[in-house]
Amino acid sequence: MRKLKPSRQGVLEYVRLANLPDKQVGTLLDWLPQTCLTKVNVDEHLMDDCVDYEDYEFWFEHCYKQDTEFFEEQI
Repeated sequence: MRKLKPSRQGVLEYVRLANLPDKQVGTLLDWLPQTCLTKVNVDEHLMDDCVDYEDYEFWFEHCYKQDTEFFEEQI
């Protein structure tokens, strides 16, 4: 799975959990404190399952990607 590009609302860059595969959502939420979830209001629709892109990118590069590469090396 490739890293998602950020969505933008004003200056905020974020990733919506609903746009991630279930496996990524589970491991991201295990790593990320619940207090880091962000609410984003887009066209009067409140999305409460968002994560700052900076947090997602760090997790993807330093946790998810490394774990995936390790697993693939073991096969």
